[in-house]
Amino acid sequence: MSELPPPDWYTDPEDPAQYRYWDGSEWTAHRAPRDPAASGHRSIRSLLAGSWRLFTANWRPFVVIYALVAVVYLAGEEAVRRGFDEVFGDTLTALIDELAAADPDADDEEFDALLESRWNDVTDRLESLDSSTLAAAMLLMALGAVVVIAINIVEFTALGQVTVARLGQGRMDASRALRAGLGRLLRVVGVGLMLMAMLLAMLMAASFLVGLLSLASGALAVTLAVAMLLAVLVLAVWAAPLALLALMTAAVGPAEPSVRYARHLLRGAYWPTFGRMVLITVLSVAATVPALVASEIFGLFNDFLGRVALVGLGLFPEVLATIAYFTLYHDLGGEHAEVAEPAA
Repeated sequence: MSELPPPDWYTDPEDPAQYRYWDGSEWTAHRAPRDPAASGHRSIRSLLAGSWRLFTANWRPFVVIYALVAVVYLAGEEAVRRGFDEVFGDTLTALIDELAAADPDADDEEFDALLESRWNDVTDRLESLDSSTLAAAMLLMALGAVVVIAINIVEFTALGQVTVARLGQGRMDASRALRAGLGRLLRVVGVGLMLMAMLLAMLMAASFLVGLLSLASGALAVTLAVAMLLAVLVLAVWAAPLALLALMTAAVGPAEPSVRYARHLLRGAYWPTFGRMVLITVLSVAATVPALVASEIFGLFNDFLGRVALVGLGLFPEVLATIAYFTLYHDLGGEHAEVAEPAA
């Protein structure tokens, strides 16, 4: 027997205009109307509790996906580290450490001498390497970085596939979700690059405005600076949930332009979505920061087994946050393009 979806309110299979409560084994008689003017979001408490129930009731595919991704991620990270060590050795680390420990009250000549000395160590190290060794190390770093980025995208997509399938009263095992993640990798990358291009255009426009500000003076300059800052903040706040929903659409949604589809989902539901996304992000960071601080204190970043332990500690905050994000996507009416197996 396949595992059944967790107890929660879902779209009534007999009447899509209503919600109906699923008690974990069968549909109950409890129904609630779907208000087309409402956001479709469940309460924050229900969102957090539902994410936890969905994880605990379907933990196997989530843990399998996370574990497989962690192995590939650690391999890519190790490739980057080895390539970096091959190229720079301890020279670049020593440069950064000494600059961080430099006396802020030291005069410019002393600081410049320190910088020149350590930078000469870096250049001497690079000049001592033959071209084939340098090329191999740079290639190893590049491949490792590509693997790390790609496997994180695959993980995000695969976890989203399982989540949205389960919320739709279907099922999707880890292997199928990972295949879907690999199949959608280029689409998610394309959407991500487009969003980065939009961000770059915004920064270029802001830089142009800063140049204009330099021509003004007095009260006019202050007024323009405040107006520009407010405009950038408003644009950033508006764009954040749109960008995340566009990436989720690319990960699990239909073959439509992801930004346009995300804008359609946000229509009339911007602030509830924004608030929940901020809360999920804050809780995820709050759960991760203590592990990062402890790892820095005990030096786990410099030890492979320590990094393995650190990745393991990220299981719950990372998976639960992803489940919560894709629950928002589902609650907004986001479609699941993959055909999930029906839950038995």
